[in-house]
Amino acid sequence: MIPDDRLLIGLDRRDDAAVYALGGGQALVATLDFFTPLLDDPRDFGAVAAANALSDLYAMHARPLFALNILGVPVGRLGPEIIGAILAGAAEVCAEAGIPIAGGHSIDDPEPKFGLVALGLADPEDLWRKGGGAAGDSLVLGKAIGTGIVTTALKRGQVDDATLAVTVASMRRLNRDAAVVLEGCDVQGVTDVTGYGLLGHLWEMCRASGLDARLRASAPAVLPGAIELAMAGCVPGGTGRNRHATDRHVRWSDDIDDVTRELLYDPQTSGGLLAAVSPRNVDRAVEGLLAAGYEATVIGVLETAGGDVPTIAIDP
Repeated sequence: MIPDDRLLIGLDRRDDAAVYALGGGQALVATLDFFTPLLDDPRDFGAVAAANALSDLYAMHARPLFALNILGVPVGRLGPEIIGAILAGAAEVCAEAGIPIAGGHSIDDPEPKFGLVALGLADPEDLWRKGGGAAGDSLVLGKAIGTGIVTTALKRGQVDDATLAVTVASMRRLNRDAAVVLEGCDVQGVTDVTGYGLLGHLWEMCRASGLDARLRASAPAVLPGAIELAMAGCVPGGTGRNRHATDRHVRWSDDIDDVTRELLYDPQTSGGLLAAVSPRNVDRAVEGLLAAGYEATVIGVLETAGGDVPTIAIDP
């Protein structure tokens, strides 16, 4: 890799986005995310994909500037009305974020894919990092978990309209207002919960900070219907991959059932911000997030590491 002192965060310093110093107290924050359809409604798919991509900027304490579309579609199989609906959904969410979509690129692809390049500005001295937390900080999660289970149930025709509507609304919801609340609570350590699941992203925070974590398995809010759907076997393939990647760093209480374990490893799409908040500010953070309409909960605490490799202890 070509060395560049202005590249503050890149491949060698893994975080939620790349950061490039511009001078004058400003840095460019850049991220990219796209995936295959997880919803039947193309407008909702585009909206969720956009919210998911923008979430990395909010997790880094950046202000979005503009976005670029990334689109792959099977030419001749998807009509212009479906493609237009995908793009319209993304445009709606970007308008909510107060930014334009400035362009993009499309290719002929046998499997549809859509997402965004999202660019923002931040103060390089005031970035939020995965490793910014301290021992004793409470772990605050801003959204309910279970999106992977519900969208898997959709693919299998096992989810009702009401359950799906709540899940789509959660995934479409920008983390913008959550970032505003956390900004007023003097946080330093933040990430967003997406494909690696809650435990995978919490492990990334532990590894980056050199701290252990203690989690209450019953604490995270769960989307309506997700527990019942998991019990019915609607578990995405990504859950097993997440478990395989992280479980050696996790110490489970024997009282925790398999469905709860699947929820904690469930791959999320456009999930909530996960923040390490000092004890003096945690009540203000949770109250502010709840007032802003998020399903915020205190799910655990960061602790001094008890060994060379951080671990996550999970209590009932």
